[in-house]
Amino acid sequence: MKEIKVAIFDLTDCEGCELQFLALREELAAKGKDFQLANWRLLSNGASTGPFDITFIEGSPITDDDVVAVKKARAASKTIVALGSCATFGGLQAALPESRRALNIQKVYGEKYKATSRSPKNISYYIDVDINLPGCPIDKNELERLLAAVTSGKKYKEIKYPVCLECKARNNTCLFLEDGFCLGPITKGGCGAICPTNGLRCYGCFGPVEGANIEAMENVAGKYTDKKYLKDNLELYFKNAEEYKDYITKRK
Repeated sequence: MKEIKVAIFDLTDCEGCELQFLALREELAAKGKDFQLANWRLLSNGASTGPFDITFIEGSPITDDDVVAVKKARAASKTIVALGSCATFGGLQAALPESRRALNIQKVYGEKYKATSRSPKNISYYIDVDINLPGCPIDKNELERLLAAVTSGKKYKEIKYPVCLECKARNNTCLFLEDGFCLGPITKGGCGAICPTNGLRCYGCFGPVEGANIEAMENVAGKYTDKKYLKDNLELYFKNAEEYKDYITKRK
């Protein structure tokens, strides 16, 4: 079997998603003959320019150099994977309303500071993305499943079910039955329901599940919280997701 050339790039992010590769170090070592990590800043100072069979990009582009980098990565790669929610949706940094961005930059850096950064966007805003692997951070098991598909020449199938299915599999009590709410019913699964299992509600970091009924979520969650709080929670990760943007457009 031909050795697969892999590249991993990071932009504006916390690097938590690419560190999941280290969590798989034993599994990757076992598949060492299948992979060649041709470019990864955290592993080596070497910087191959490609071509690459598969490129993982973590983070959101916020500078002109970032945009140039993702376009070069696209040109040099057969497959592009948006790694994590920053790459897939713009991340937490994209949740800030654009109307408040300039003011916040002033508060942090001072009135004389002239920002050259762009508004955070998902990678697919600038280039075509072949696979989205969301999460904050991504799930180690999902990354392993993707790599297994790549090495076997099979197509990686993105998850189509919501977090609720994983909650039920782990015998979690639904938060809606405890006078609370979470975004699990409209959030894409793949995390193993880690937050509800550990006493937290789902914040939607994997983005909306296919066919997410956001209107129903607003109607039900409205019994537990006010509209602004719910909107802020939805836009924490959903803001740049096509399903959410379509919903907002139809509602206008």
